[in-house]
Amino acid sequence: MKKYLVLLLIPLFLACGREAKKKAEELQSKNDSLTSQTVQKDEAINEFIRSINDIQGSLDTIKQKENIINLTTDRGGELKLSAKEQIKSDIETIYSLMLKNKETISALSKKLKRSSMKVDELTKMVERLNKDLTDKAAQIEALRSKLAKLNEAFEMANLKIDTLSRTVATQTSQIKDQSQTIAAQEEALNTAYYVLGSNSELKKNGVIKSGEILSDFKKELFTKVDIRKLTEIPVLSKKAKLLSNHPSNSYKFNGDKKMIQNLQITDYKAFWSNSRYLVIVVN
Repeated sequence: MKKYLVLLLIPLFLACGREAKKKAEELQSKNDSLTSQTVQKDEAINEFIRSINDIQGSLDTIKQKENIINLTTDRGGELKLSAKEQIKSDIETIYSLMLKNKETISALSKKLKRSSMKVDELTKMVERLNKDLTDKAAQIEALRSKLAKLNEAFEMANLKIDTLSRTVATQTSQIKDQSQTIAAQEEALNTAYYVLGSNSELKKNGVIKSGEILSDFKKELFTKVDIRKLTEIPVLSKKAKLLSNHPSNSYKFNGDKKMIQNLQITDYKAFWSNSRYLVIVVN
């Protein structure tokens, strides 16, 4: 009887074993699926975090360049050409970073929508980054406006410099002309002429007649001198006298009874005050 009972229980045990194995396989499959989903979710989250870190790094770079631009433009005064070009380059770099960040955030938003994950913190972070980019865009427009005004001021400064340069050039030319005129006038004021010769020589050359200086004497026979530099005139003759009118206290003859060596001018302003033409007759 016991033998028959055992035989009847064997199929029951086999059926229970198969059912337990099936449940174990189903549990293992669910566990594998959950593990796979967890790995995928972790990978997705890591990818989001890497992208967000890249965006944050770009925003930090943008902020640094903004500070440099503001520091340069707020100093006042005229911007040098190199600084102006550097500002343009920095703004172009900022625009490029902004565009890249915008594309990255757009891709992140699409991935979040397509994924089955419900990660509220990631969604909020993406929204926050979008807001940051919008704010940055407004700040960049303000920088562009400031640079445009600087460009206008720079052009105006260049125009003023050109105008000043032309004015200075004109004034320099005028000063040069005036200097030349003054120099010519000064030369004329300090120029005199003298001639020395015997009575017969001066008469023959049309300088004197009957012991008097002619009114239309030949001036080309006279020697041109600067009265400021002329202190004496060589005579080298036994006798000498002046036919032209010069104050007697402004000159003297040097020499001895045998020969007069020279005519010394002791006060050139007084000596030439009456006449700028000196006629000396020697024997």
